[in-house]
Amino acid sequence: MDTHGESGSIVVGVDGSGTALNAARWAAYLAEALDAPLVIAAAGPHRHGSPNGTEQARGAAEYALRLVRRCDPDLPITTEVSADTAHRVLVDRSRGARMLVVGAQTAWDDHVVGSTTMAVARHAHCPVAIWRGVAGRPIPRNKPVALGVGGTALSAAAVALGFDLAAAFHVPLTAVHCWPPERIAPLGTAPDRAPAERAVLTQALAAPRLTHPEVPVTELALPAVPGPALTELSHNAQLLVLGTRARSTTAAALFGSTSRDLLHHSACPVLLCR
Repeated sequence: MDTHGESGSIVVGVDGSGTALNAARWAAYLAEALDAPLVIAAAGPHRHGSPNGTEQARGAAEYALRLVRRCDPDLPITTEVSADTAHRVLVDRSRGARMLVVGAQTAWDDHVVGSTTMAVARHAHCPVAIWRGVAGRPIPRNKPVALGVGGTALSAAAVALGFDLAAAFHVPLTAVHCWPPERIAPLGTAPDRAPAERAVLTQALAAPRLTHPEVPVTELALPAVPGPALTELSHNAQLLVLGTRARSTTAAALFGSTSRDLLHHSACPVLLCR
């Protein structure tokens, strides 16, 4: 690699695509808000083994650097260029990173959400943000952070990070807890789950609310399928934060239908925590 960024940095993977450049601009916004250095990482050769892949990667990193510098000239930024695959580079770099940022679609893949993005999201050692949005249309920075709360240890890291980011962005937090809607039952035979589920949400938010009393919080407890409910919520959010399964074979197989659904359909960037 050409250079090595600082530990605790925001690392963004770039490949020369428009999506990656949008991800780089957004990663700079994250880095500035969190008072963290930014590392722009690029990998080559490309998937077809182009002999000039490393030079292409270096060009992509330098172009992203110039673009970000125009927006934020004072942000500490370094670039890293590797001849290894994008997946290995980004997963390895995630070991010392505070957060990893990738685009939903990349030049390494040609799917709606590429295999490289999905593999990095599954195997990274730090939270992974997948940039989603409309090219050329900045993510509105006055919108709230949306947080999916499962009420388990799995979502605890996501809850803490959701509050941290809402505080850093100086915006409200919308916390959502969903449970499967009951099948239609005879009147009076099905217990009302709503009070217990609302209590799960309130309890999950109690500790971080004490840590961040300055963050306005809206609680939503809904009998709904999480994927569609959170997708709808993403239209009025600047970031959607979720907990996801650990880095294991089972996690790779399951990866969470909700996470996968949102990576394809969310209207805003999605941050996966574990």
